[in-house]
Amino acid sequence: MTGSSPLAAAGRLLGALGRDLQAPALAALTAPPVARAGHRFATVAARAWGRMLGGQERREGELWVVTGLPSWAFGRGGTTIGATFLTHDMTSPAVLGHEDVHRRQWERYGLWFIPMYLAAGQDALRNRFEIEAGLVEGGYLPRPATRPPRP
Repeated sequence: MTGSSPLAAAGRLLGALGRDLQAPALAALTAPPVARAGHRFATVAARAWGRMLGGQERREGELWVVTGLPSWAFGRGGTTIGATFLTHDMTSPAVLGHEDVHRRQWERYGLWFIPMYLAAGQDALRNRFEIEAGLVEGGYLPRPATRPPRP
């Protein structure tokens, strides 16, 4: 998806609206009861999507992981929606840690996380939510080379 897609443009528009309305609108949309309801709805919908597509579901801490999905069923190497991570096979501990941060972002913002994420941009290296989750852990940057210990 490019930065000029209709979805990205809608995300930027909603993000700008949220910034303009600042405290009252964002506080209302991300109030814990509203955010929790959105988070639960997103989790249930994503789990249903994964099961409908024949994915295998398992629990990793507070994250539902649905594997075996076709690549068109999620973005990039995988997508977290609510507390559900949809992927084909990206399940390393580092990736799951990265996705668990996204789960917590969903908990904090609820459904408002969608336009906020889109407004942050599709370039993961500049997207504040990807940066917070860890660019190396998410596979956006290479792991730094480690040197063997000196004798």
